[in-house]
Amino acid sequence: MNYRAEIDGLRAIAVLSIIFYHAEFIFFGRNWFEGGYIGVDIFFVISGYLITRIILSELFTKDSFSILNFYERRVRRILPVLFTVILVSFPFAWQRLLPGDFVEYSQSILSTMFFGSNIFFYFSTIQYGAGNALLKPFLHTWSLGIEEQFYIVFPILLLFFYKFLRNHILTIFVAMILVSLQLSGTLSFTNPIFNFYLLISRFWELLVGSVLAYYELKYKKIQNSIASQILPIFGLFLIMRSILVSFDSQTPHPSFVTLTPLVGVALIIVFSSTKDLVGKVLASKPFVAIGLVSYSAYLWHFPIFAFSRLVNSLPSNYDKLGWIALTFILSIISYFLIERPFRDKRAISLKMVIASLLLGSILIIALQGLALRTGGFKERIPSALIGGLFFPKPLFFQQAEKKCIQGEKNCVFDNSNPFSWVHFIGDSHAESLSSWGKKRFLEKFNLSNLIISSCWPILETQRFDVNGVLDDEKCTVDRQSSRIRSIFETNKSIVVIAGRLPLMLHENHFNNKEGGVEVGDEAGAPYSYRPIKHSIVFDRYDEITLERAIQETILKILNRGHSVILVYPIPEVGWSVPHRLMEATKKPLGMSSDEWLLKHPISTSYEVYLERTKTSFDLLDDISHKNLYRIYPHELVCDRQVKGRCVVHDNEHPFYIDYHHPSVWYAEMINDLIMEKIDLIVNK
Repeated sequence: MNYRAEIDGLRAIAVLSIIFYHAEFIFFGRNWFEGGYIGVDIFFVISGYLITRIILSELFTKDSFSILNFYERRVRRILPVLFTVILVSFPFAWQRLLPGDFVEYSQSILSTMFFGSNIFFYFSTIQYGAGNALLKPFLHTWSLGIEEQFYIVFPILLLFFYKFLRNHILTIFVAMILVSLQLSGTLSFTNPIFNFYLLISRFWELLVGSVLAYYELKYKKIQNSIASQILPIFGLFLIMRSILVSFDSQTPHPSFVTLTPLVGVALIIVFSSTKDLVGKVLASKPFVAIGLVSYSAYLWHFPIFAFSRLVNSLPSNYDKLGWIALTFILSIISYFLIERPFRDKRAISLKMVIASLLLGSILIIALQGLALRTGGFKERIPSALIGGLFFPKPLFFQQAEKKCIQGEKNCVFDNSNPFSWVHFIGDSHAESLSSWGKKRFLEKFNLSNLIISSCWPILETQRFDVNGVLDDEKCTVDRQSSRIRSIFETNKSIVVIAGRLPLMLHENHFNNKEGGVEVGDEAGAPYSYRPIKHSIVFDRYDEITLERAIQETILKILNRGHSVILVYPIPEVGWSVPHRLMEATKKPLGMSSDEWLLKHPISTSYEVYLERTKTSFDLLDDISHKNLYRIYPHELVCDRQVKGRCVVHDNEHPFYIDYHHPSVWYAEMINDLIMEKIDLIVNK
C-alpha cells in the first residue's frame, strides 16, 4: 500500500477528540468535547478502509490471500503494547482499587485477553460516559474488542465473497451497511447499551471504510480538482461540528445521526491528498506524529485518567493537562521501544513474538486469576472496609426485585395486612433505607417504595430547568403525583420522607475536601416548579418555590390523617469514603491500618454540614403538625467521636458506599431511629 500521511492526520483528530472527551475539560462553563467519543467511530472507518485495502490488494494482484500473514500483522500491531499497558497498570490497581473494583478490573483484563471486552462491559451494564465509567481503567478496550472481532470475521467473509460472489462484493457491502445501520438506529432507542458495545450494530461503520477501499481499488481514486479542494473541507467541517457542537451524551449513538461525521471521514479519505488544503494540514508533521502514536496514546490515556481520578476526584484543568502530557510521553516511549520493533519482522522474528506474547499471557492470566481467587486481594485493606464491600447492594443499584422497576411503577411489597402501611417517599437515599430495612419493616407492615431517583415526589407540579425546559424524564407530574396519590388510597399509614434535600434546594455545594457534593451533573443549575392546570393543591398558576411545594405536599399528606416521619439530610462528604479508607493502607511503619484508623478516624466537617443544610433544616422545621415526627441522622455520626467532625466509619464498617449514599450499617442505624418513631406512632 502507498502510505497516506493524511490518514495518520485523521487518526490524530480521532485520538485527540477521545482524549479530550475523557478528560472532561471545562472552559467557560462548558465541556467543549462532549461529542469527542466520535473519535472511536473515525477509527472504525479507518480500520475498515485499511484492512479491506490490504486484503483486496493482495487478492487483486495475486488472486490469493494469506490469512496467517494477516493475523501475524494484526498480532504484532495490537498485542505487544496492549500487554505492556496491562502489566504496567497492575501495581496501580493494587494500590488504588477496592477489592470489588479489583475483581471487575481483573475480569475486564481477562475479557480483553480473549477479545471480548465489549461483551464483558455490555453484560456489566456499564453506561459509557457515565461518571462511574471513568473509573474503570480498561473500559476503553471495548472498541478494541469490536475491532478484534471484525478482524476475525471479516477476512473469512471477504474471501468467501471474492471466491463465489466476486461481481457483487460492493452490492453485498452496501446491503450489510443498510441492515446494520437500521439495526443500530432501532437499538439506539430500544437497547442503547447493547447498541453501543456490540459488533453487530457497529459493523456498518467498519464497512463504510470497506466500501471506500473496494471502490478505490476497483475504479481508482477519484481525480477531480474542484471536488478535491472543496469536499475535504466540508468533510472536516462535518467531523468537527459533530465533536464540538452536535453530539453529546443524549445523542442516540450509533444511529442514523452518526452518518454525519462518518460521511465527513469518507469525504476526506476519498478526495483528500497532500495536494489539497485539508490534506496538507493532516499530513503536516504535528498531525502525523500524533497519528503515529495514536494507538499507544489510546491505550495509555484511559488507565492514566482512571487511576488519577481515584486519587483526585476533583481534578483541575491543569491536572488533566498533566495526565495528557504523561499519556503522550508514555506513548512515544512505547511506540519506539515496543510498537515499531515488534512490527518489524527483521528486528523481531515470529518465534520471538510468539514467545514474548506467550510469556506475557501466562503472567497476566496468572495475576488476574490470583486477584479473582483472593477477592481482589482483600488482605490489603483495613478491617473497616472488609465487611463494607461485600454485601448485596440495595435495589436502586441492582434493580433486582421483579416487582420494583425504578421509575416505572411503585415498589410494593405486600404482606397481606390491609390496615398497616409504611410508605417511603424520596430519592435514592430513601431507597437505600427502605431496601436495606425491608425485612424488618415487612415483619409488621406492608411496605411501598414511592421513589424517584434524584427527585422528590411533589404533588401537582411540573419541574423545569433553568432554561424553562420541562423535565420530561424524571420529575414529571404523572410520576410525582401518582406516588403521592397511592398513599391516599390506603388507610391511615406511616409515611417516611427522606432524600438529598440540600441538593434538591441547590444550597451551597462546597466542592472541596471538607464536604459537599462532587462536581458533576448533580451540581447543576437550579430547577423551578410550576403547578399544573386545575391543581388540587395550589390555587394559583404562577411559578412557586420548591420549598413551598415540598411543604404543601407534606401538609397534604398529614391532613389526610397519615403520620409522617421526616428524615433530615445525612452528611455528604464530597469524596469517596471507601477510597479514602483505602488510603489508610499507606500507614506509618510499625502501625497497622486498623491501628492507624482507630487513632485517626476519617471525618468531614460538621460546620460545613450545618452551613450547607441550613435551608433544609429551616424548611422542615417550619412544618408543624401533631402527626409529624423528625429524625436527625447526623446525630449518629457528628460531633460525638471527634469534636466538630462527622466520622464516616467505625472500627468495622464504612458508613457510606460512595460520597453520599449510606452503607447498610449507616442505613440500619437510621432505620433503628425510624422503628422507634413507628413504635411510638403505633402505640400512641
